[in-house]
Amino acid sequence: MTGDERESEDAGDAGNGPPGRRRLARLAALQALYQAEMNRETPEAVSDQFRRYRLGRDLEGIRLDADRRFFDRLLRSVAAHRRDIDSAVSAALSRENGLGRLEPVLRAALRLGAAELLYEPDVPPRVAIREYTDLVGDFFDEPQARFATAVFDRIAHSARPGELEGPDPGPAA
Repeated sequence: MTGDERESEDAGDAGNGPPGRRRLARLAALQALYQAEMNRETPEAVSDQFRRYRLGRDLEGIRLDADRRFFDRLLRSVAAHRRDIDSAVSAALSRENGLGRLEPVLRAALRLGAAELLYEPDVPPRVAIREYTDLVGDFFDEPQARFATAVFDRIAHSARPGELEGPDPGPAA
């Protein structure tokens, strides 16, 4: 699938219909990373639990029919590149907002978004930014979503120069 096809697949997620499979994969990966951190489990162990007991099932009124391969790739990227991802996120944060000071759900979303921007070159950066900003907006108020957007923009400008238009937004407040 080309980047344009993936963008189209992800763009369909923004409509009023049911969430797309990639959006559900991102949501499941966010939940899995949060669970791993809270329970001090490895992402691999939690990924296995999600594949067995959550993916493809109805949870809280939503059928979690996620793209399993994409879900696995996201979690593997975070597990394999955690230091580089945390460095990229930390570099995009202001000195006052260290990664460890953030809410665990926000921290998980920033790690996943950074992983996608750094290690999923077939996903256009604007799609990844929009998707993770929307996810953050599902859990937090608008200021946190704007904060996340600034972090993702900064990472994207650093990781994928030339793929985004406009100036670097600078460190997130």
